[in-house]
Amino acid sequence: MKSKLAKILCIALALVMMFGALAACADPEEPDTPVQTPDPADPADPVEEEDTEEPEDPDVDRSNIFTVAYNAPFTGEALAGWGNASYDVTIQNLLFGDVSTVAVSPESEIYVNPTVVASHTVEDVAEGNRTYTFTIHQDLVWSDNTPITARDFVAGALWSRSAEMAAQGLSTSAYESLVGVYAWAGGIPDMSEPPADWDEDEDGEYESEQIGWIVEPNDYFEGVRLLNEWEFSLTIDADELPYFFEVMLVGCGPIPLHHYAPGVDVVSNENGSRFDGDIAAHAQQVAEVERFAPQVVPGPYTFVSFENNIVTLQRNPLFKGDSEGRLPSIEFIQQIEVGDEVTVDSLFAGIFDLLPYEIRGANIERVMAEPGFSTHQHLRDGYGVMHMVHNWGPTQDRNVRWALAHLVDRQAVLDQVLGGYGSLIDTEVSEAQWMFQGRRAEVIAAIRPISLSIDSAHDFLDQTEWVFEEDGSTPFDRTQANAEGTYLRHNAQGQVLAIRNGAAAADIGEIIEIETVRNAALAGMQFTSEYIEWALVLTHLYQMPPIADEDRLYSTFSMGTGLGVPFDPYWSWHSDHLGTWMNPSFSDSEIDQLLIAMRTTEPGDYASYLEAWFDYVVRWNYLLPALPLYANMYVELFNDRMQGIDNVTPFADWAHPNVITQISIAG
Repeated sequence: MKSKLAKILCIALALVMMFGALAACADPEEPDTPVQTPDPADPADPVEEEDTEEPEDPDVDRSNIFTVAYNAPFTGEALAGWGNASYDVTIQNLLFGDVSTVAVSPESEIYVNPTVVASHTVEDVAEGNRTYTFTIHQDLVWSDNTPITARDFVAGALWSRSAEMAAQGLSTSAYESLVGVYAWAGGIPDMSEPPADWDEDEDGEYESEQIGWIVEPNDYFEGVRLLNEWEFSLTIDADELPYFFEVMLVGCGPIPLHHYAPGVDVVSNENGSRFDGDIAAHAQQVAEVERFAPQVVPGPYTFVSFENNIVTLQRNPLFKGDSEGRLPSIEFIQQIEVGDEVTVDSLFAGIFDLLPYEIRGANIERVMAEPGFSTHQHLRDGYGVMHMVHNWGPTQDRNVRWALAHLVDRQAVLDQVLGGYGSLIDTEVSEAQWMFQGRRAEVIAAIRPISLSIDSAHDFLDQTEWVFEEDGSTPFDRTQANAEGTYLRHNAQGQVLAIRNGAAAADIGEIIEIETVRNAALAGMQFTSEYIEWALVLTHLYQMPPIADEDRLYSTFSMGTGLGVPFDPYWSWHSDHLGTWMNPSFSDSEIDQLLIAMRTTEPGDYASYLEAWFDYVVRWNYLLPALPLYANMYVELFNDRMQGIDNVTPFADWAHPNVITQISIAG
């Protein structure tokens, strides 16, 4: 009890210090007014008194501060492109959201953003390419009161796909389909048309190791044109058409070029667009400083600080409005990290106002029973998952992956953690997807169900290299396998069948370990699971930076994943991206074909897209590149002083521009 209270008080102390800073910056008429804050070096020990109250600062007005808590860490990535946790994406949305040519509604509708775009045209041009011309509104401004012009949108495309930013580690799929993107990037492989002297294999495919030819660099980004101060165009390569979510290909956001690279300009002509000036040094500054503390932004909020695991943002008074023209009303937003065991207690203590993404049934039930607090439930557009490595260790083998699937007690996770707020799924779907809702029964009938079965695990493992005793020659006898794990499977080299799991969530990882260690041993597999920090999860899962085989530790990673809008798994599973952080290790030619079939469906042809999607999720289930652990509800837990939380949907969290502008503080 005392340790829990101590943690709550530590959080309160950090927040009070931050609130003091907010009070100082919120009162421009008296900037020198001293703010009283507790002294962290005070020898008094508040833990000794069980009834110690949260310290308060009489000079701090908390009536316009919205505090959101997460029970997992965030990395501080305030700019997209370097990999991030979903908790970082919320901050990115608040800083940059809804100032793009294309918007996604909370109902997952994709459309041209009327708040940014005054008008647009679409024209088929030479060689089958398609040009979108955008005229932007003239009342958009950066947070430093500099006008946002068409030049900033063109600069956004040039900047994010430049070789200079790639050298700083920036990786993005944005503008991937525009004419000349690879030539502009200079040295990035072009997948559109292989050299004529290459031979196809018997299936009409090219070997994956052949992919990597280099296009001739171009000083101009051909598919991007600045037409005048308020007008620019983006041209989609004919090879990328048709695309089911076509308008997403011309989603374009601006960058503050005047701030990122002072003195650098944009040059545009019939050849396309380029930078006029050297951006290399500026690129490093952005990657090392702006990336974690952006000073000029276009979105509904501006960055104040990231200290003590607390991100603080302030309302941007120059933000024009979301795609519906609405403005945020809350002055300050703070996002904080709290431990799993104190989240609900901290909510009740008034340390924060909202705990989003809650999945634990026990916490949900506690809040539902507490006067003054509420919950909001919605389906999750994603699922809990155990990601698997495909280019190292035993999980390279499909049969090992399926064997492991039959050894993990997913129902125990569902019962002990979710407490009934979820279900089991057996392929890459979410309960919120219109595709799955429309063909759920057919999908379930077509795929192999994942069940807890030691015998099934043995059947799969008998088809692998792990069929010997320790000497590497005596056949493994499944009848001798035992719960103590003293009789295990080995391969011909005498290597034991061992799976080590890295768990991003401690409680779920613990249940997986408790329930799986014994089951795995009964199948002759050695299984261990351990909680690892999120940054380490990202390093090992995405191989950023690459890790030598002899230094690799984990074959699987238990965590959560979102599917997103649009649902285009090409970026996660297609071999075009093999070896990148988007797809570190998976490759399958049939999956490749189905992914292309999905994305090349004509816009509006929902029936054809649905057929390709159906075949994809069936094939995905057969290969099982990852193990779906559960599909679940997301539940927002919040203080009743917060109004508008019920606008959160499976496709729009509290930080979505169309949601945060509807959240207010009562009274």
